[in-house]
Amino acid sequence: AYTDLTNYLKPEFAKRVLAEEYVEEVDPDISKPKPDFTLPRRELDPNKPMVALTFDDGPNKKTTVPILDILKENGSVATFFVLGNRVASNADILKRMLEEGSEIGNHSFNHKELTKLSYEELMDQVRSTQYAVIETTGFEPKLLRPTYGSFDDALQSSVEMPLILWSVDTRDWKSRDASSVLEHVLKNVRDGDIVLMHDIYDSTAEAVRLLVPELVSKGYQL
Repeated sequence: AYTDLTNYLKPEFAKRVLAEEYVEEVDPDISKPKPDFTLPRRELDPNKPMVALTFDDGPNKKTTVPILDILKENGSVATFFVLGNRVASNADILKRMLEEGSEIGNHSFNHKELTKLSYEELMDQVRSTQYAVIETTGFEPKLLRPTYGSFDDALQSSVEMPLILWSVDTRDWKSRDASSVLEHVLKNVRDGDIVLMHDIYDSTAEAVRLLVPELVSKGYQL
């Protein structure tokens, strides 16, 4: 029910979401399933450097799975900002993300630019993705990455979830070149950075295969 999501909305907007005009749109079969696994606890040393690898627009079986393999081999995790319309067909991948310690974030349902939508359209993009992940995994995304990195006061006041941007943009979508992505990250990364990539490109998966062990060897906790 929409009430499951009111914690993400500020009071004045929650009232609108729960108004009668929305009630008939709610699927009565939507419920929060009980997860069949426990999220692992990850210990980090606050005295050692950290880097957050983040991936948008997935999941994609061909490219997300190899990325998860590399993370697991190197005792590392990442945050995957998923599109809601890719969730149901990749349920096994989402469950694996969580089981191995990675995090799932909300990246809208089908990548519309959130700042150009009406309030109702915005809420549909966010809620539909929340529902999809909850129904698939039993866990709720706690973070939102706005599409195209575009945000404004209206978006911030409508959705009470942290909006996560980035500090290192690999532009992997443009170069489609593994060596370029690898070189850019290694040249620019610093303690505390958030690295933006997309787990839908073969070139990005190849870059990650080299990048993760290299960052770990340099002492970064991912």
